[in-house]
Amino acid sequence: MNKYYYLIVVFAVAGLLAASSWAAAPVSLETQLEQLQAPVNGAPSAVSGEKLYSVQTRYSPLRNHVELSLGGAKNFSTNGYLSSHQIDLGARYYFSDRWFVGASGSYVFNQASAFTEAMIATQGFAPDVASTKFRGELLGGFNLFYGKFRLSMDKVFYFDQYIAIGPGLVNFVDIKHREATNLAAVADVGLVLWFGRQASLRVGVKDYFFKEERSKSAAYVNHFVGHFQLGYLL
Repeated sequence: MNKYYYLIVVFAVAGLLAASSWAAAPVSLETQLEQLQAPVNGAPSAVSGEKLYSVQTRYSPLRNHVELSLGGAKNFSTNGYLSSHQIDLGARYYFSDRWFVGASGSYVFNQASAFTEAMIATQGFAPDVASTKFRGELLGGFNLFYGKFRLSMDKVFYFDQYIAIGPGLVNFVDIKHREATNLAAVADVGLVLWFGRQASLRVGVKDYFFKEERSKSAAYVNHFVGHFQLGYLL
């Protein structure tokens, strides 16, 4: 009996020692990496973060500033009888970065086209046209949106896309040298490119709608004038 009792005690102690040594054995590196892996088809838990917002203001504010401009234009609706160019002088006052009012005047240079000169030479008379001499308008405008173009890492210029409408005056003379001045409805649309804080380049198209009185007829016409102006913001 004592013999079996001692055998049982010996086996029990040996089992306890083996269990303790197995529990204390270090975990392999592969096992640790497997424990760190995310479960298959599972998304990692969301990481809380703080949202940051930034607003970029205009590089050159326009509010309460005056812009002076000088430029030129070409009339693209002369029916082939005349070649018409003009010089423009204008000024604008900005109530805000978007709203402005502007006044401008133009002196127009007209030259008979080759077709008109040939008609005079062969038929002895000129076509019944009226030549514009002066234009002037008072427009209220709105900058639709503001953006920028990046030319390089260090060179950027900004732009405004604008529209403007208002009344105007058109002074013209017919082939019998009779002069008249009529009211016009004027619309202008285009881009203003800003270089630095003060220099600008304005490119756009104006439409003058008015009654043109010729020597033998009169009609309401549209003069589409493409223009560009160099400006300076005071």
